[in-house]
Amino acid sequence: MNNFDPAATVGKHDKHRSRDASGELGSLLKKSSAQSSARYWLPFFINLLKVSDVVVLLLAGFGGFFVRFGLDAKLTTAGHLFIYLSTLVIIVSLHCAQAYREREILSLNSLLGKLGLGFFSGLSLIMIVGYLSGTLSEYSRVWVATSACAWFVLLLANRLILTRLIYRARMANLLDESIIIVGANERAELIVNAIRRSGHANIRVLGVFDDRVERGIPSSLRPHMLGSTCTMLDYIRTNPVDRVVVALPWLATERVEALLKKLRTVPVRIDLVPNNVVWQFPSINMERLAGVPVLTIANSRIGEQMGRLKRAEDLVISSILLALVSPVLAIIALAVKLDSPGPVIFKQRRHGFNNHEFEVWKFRSMKFDDCASADVKQATRFDSRVTRVGGFLRRSSLDELPQLFNVFFGHMSIVGPRPHAIKHNLEFGAIISEYYARHNVKPGITGWAQVNGFRGETDTLDKMQRRVEHDLHYIEHWSLTLDLKILVMTAFSVWFHKTAY
Repeated sequence: MNNFDPAATVGKHDKHRSRDASGELGSLLKKSSAQSSARYWLPFFINLLKVSDVVVLLLAGFGGFFVRFGLDAKLTTAGHLFIYLSTLVIIVSLHCAQAYREREILSLNSLLGKLGLGFFSGLSLIMIVGYLSGTLSEYSRVWVATSACAWFVLLLANRLILTRLIYRARMANLLDESIIIVGANERAELIVNAIRRSGHANIRVLGVFDDRVERGIPSSLRPHMLGSTCTMLDYIRTNPVDRVVVALPWLATERVEALLKKLRTVPVRIDLVPNNVVWQFPSINMERLAGVPVLTIANSRIGEQMGRLKRAEDLVISSILLALVSPVLAIIALAVKLDSPGPVIFKQRRHGFNNHEFEVWKFRSMKFDDCASADVKQATRFDSRVTRVGGFLRRSSLDELPQLFNVFFGHMSIVGPRPHAIKHNLEFGAIISEYYARHNVKPGITGWAQVNGFRGETDTLDKMQRRVEHDLHYIEHWSLTLDLKILVMTAFSVWFHKTAY
């Protein structure tokens, strides 16, 4: 390392962290500080947010009580239990909404979005359980409402304060993750370009190491070479390096193995960039199959989708909703029967999990002779087949309520790709290559495609292609948190979406 001068290869850190106008790699190469602190400060901020959230929730609960009953009032055991359990439920809900992930706390928009999702989901759970158990009536409505408002305001204030602290930490370079790249090749270029495009201001690329300097090195990387791998370990031990990204081709097995053994002797995270063929898959997990490491590149969530957790979610939600909306079901059934002759329930064979057929239930929204026709045609705007009551049901999605029974009996899920008529499956399955991947999970009453605007008539191939893309995204990224997010978005937007007719 005697011939290596870091200042000659790493540009000065500008005070305001502005990007170079040229947009070259130099905009990502910042002079490092005496020691790296990102690995310490990010966990500190996360733990600070968790602790302060618990504190403000407790303060709001007790404060709401004393605002309602006065400072001389004595809080009962049941009151203490309500405050502590409510705090626990909201904190767990925020965890499930991923409100405490490192990626989320670095963005105010993400912080506020996760706060809204986690808080209102937790509050809804408290209200529903309290109502069904009858315990909610034991508490003052003014106290509960005051505490709920105080909860949200104080949680919001927490995040605004945290955002300010994070901004100051950014300015002091406390959140920068310093990385070096091994391998001056096209992959290294792709990584650097990806970092630049993603706007990850907290990633600082210190430079690139490579042994084969005699071969062709991309021109954008050549000015930022830090040396060979022989000097790399000394550089890591004397500079604040958090992560080493190995971008060497996997075909050079012996070279990669020797390098990885060398890197394991220094306390940094080591990442191995996979072969190019893997890059096209959006979701990748690594597991061990009988001790042999394997990369799962698709359908990694299918086991979870079909597992007990997803089924428990469906049973709990469908049971609660059926109990709550049973009077509505009776009223709608009577309205459909009086509006036009024919059965109240419309039944149709559709493809479910693994292309198995099942019978989906809906309130009949069309004239009986039209909906009983073998020629299946999607409803269009001002469709003459739709009845007066049916038009309202379709616009409000109330015609889908009988599918809660499909969910309860296990044919469908609350959230998942919407089931299409078999004729449409055959038609689009012959055109769109990954269409039938939608059937790798149970179909749902609502889904990721529907809350993103791809609901109702699909009169063009592009609309169906986009719907399939969103369905596959849901399958690859499934979680209970995502299901909860979709349900909240459904309640606020989908029921009265303009594409439903």
